[in-house]
Amino acid sequence: MKHYNKCIFRFLSLIIAMFLLSGCAGLPDGQVHQVESMPYRLIQQAELIKTKHSYFDNLKNNSEWEFIKPYLENEKWSKFLVKSENEYKTAQEIYTLKLLPMLERDDPEETSAFAVLIVKFNSHIKSSSSAAMNIEKRIAFLLKTRNTAPAIHKQVNSEYSKIKNIQLELTNKARQAYNDYPKKQEDIISRIDKLNDFVNQAETSKNKVTNEFVKRDAANYAILGDESVNVSRSLKTISDYQNTTGIKLDQLYKSYTKVLADQRIEYFVVVGRANWCEGEYCGEGSSRNYPPSQVDDKVYEYFDTSNLNTIATMRPGWSSINFKLSIPEAKWNALGIEKQWMWPRGDNYADYWINKLYVNTYHKYIEIVNDKMTEGTWVKVDETSFWKDYDNLGMAILTKPYGLYEDDALSEAQPVGIANIATPVMKNGVPTGSNQYGEWRHSNGSSFWYYYGMYSMFGHIGGSRRYGYNDWSSYNSRTRGKAYYGRNNEYGTYGSSTYSNTRYQNSDYAKRNPGEVRASKTGNSSRSKTSIRGAGSSSRSRGAAGGGK
Repeated sequence: MKHYNKCIFRFLSLIIAMFLLSGCAGLPDGQVHQVESMPYRLIQQAELIKTKHSYFDNLKNNSEWEFIKPYLENEKWSKFLVKSENEYKTAQEIYTLKLLPMLERDDPEETSAFAVLIVKFNSHIKSSSSAAMNIEKRIAFLLKTRNTAPAIHKQVNSEYSKIKNIQLELTNKARQAYNDYPKKQEDIISRIDKLNDFVNQAETSKNKVTNEFVKRDAANYAILGDESVNVSRSLKTISDYQNTTGIKLDQLYKSYTKVLADQRIEYFVVVGRANWCEGEYCGEGSSRNYPPSQVDDKVYEYFDTSNLNTIATMRPGWSSINFKLSIPEAKWNALGIEKQWMWPRGDNYADYWINKLYVNTYHKYIEIVNDKMTEGTWVKVDETSFWKDYDNLGMAILTKPYGLYEDDALSEAQPVGIANIATPVMKNGVPTGSNQYGEWRHSNGSSFWYYYGMYSMFGHIGGSRRYGYNDWSSYNSRTRGKAYYGRNNEYGTYGSSTYSNTRYQNSDYAKRNPGEVRASKTGNSSRSKTSIRGAGSSSRSRGAAGGGK
């Protein structure tokens, strides 16, 4: 331990230098204070290691020496002290070779690296302390195990019984899901195999505890104690696994569809104005923004693409103030603002400009959970989400049929309910088959999918016609991961089938875009993007033209 005693004097000699540096403004004060305390912490750690060395060397005088000795030799407890010393030395090197030079440089650009090294130092000191304490902790653990072996054995049997009950419950639940959803059988088997591996590990530990317990005084209490801990850990692991796997299996029994029922976008323009006067007693002038003006998409697009620095000016004339527009009068009128709103007294000059443009975007959703449908109210959404689903009015934008996990859900837009159709089995050229949602039927020479009464809402909120075999075949051969708008692009915002449903005929979108709806009904609409789509809010930041003011 001479090495540690020398360290004490060396670190004490550094304290004064460190306090002189503490007033520097480079590195953060909090970090500097932590490093300043490190010499004391290293001294304390050295003393702790010294104390534990002495404790280890005097174990022969312990009243339980005969009990302790075999475990000390077999488990090589001296390794704990070696580890403690090595961790201490590493912490010491971090301080002397890295942190102290950085502290002396006091360079703020080294703040991040300085912080990382402090964390490493603390980690090594903690590890050193833990290793130094391990011998006492191990002795206490072994003595407690010996003295409470019957209680431990009883507890292990109780915990293992709980493990077997969990195994039975989860296996039964998985077996039911296995029978209900054949497409998930392989995944379910793998989950139960993992459960069985956990249980087998617990059983092995439980058997080891029992084998040692029956030996009585000849028992290996290290095995008995350690394996009892393993059983407790297995119970915790298996309980957690039951929860997560149970939740996963429950997802198979949930059906969820989210439909974009309506959409609305509101366009706003913010006009800025600078006022001033010219004269001996005039000041620097002033500027203000008008309240946001709500406009239509054409007016918004006009201003969004305009490069004018000013849209209007106000100047004094011979007998009155002259107001001059730099834009068409109709565009100015669309803004609905007063030229002299909150006009400063005495000013007779003004410049007007577009200060900012932004949009508010909203959705309405229909959500179908199992056999229950809920219609929502307007929800404000971010512009990215709005434009992403702009083409998808009346479509399912998220679908999770029965028999899928939530992370299997289909996030690409598609006609409502088409993903819930059972894969047909062809018999004499006629599609047959059924599932929870409905069944294939054949009438008047054509085959179609029929939704059962409780799921009839899929037909009510989608297009006006039933899905036929050709619809399903086209959908099944679609490009996965991309929106699907039907065989003839008849679904979605621009689909001819969408507005045959009165729900979408009377939507807010339809009322605001009657021309687009008429074009969609005749099949003459296109999915081309408007020039404002995805433009997002913008700030002109042009400031006041201000007449030199």
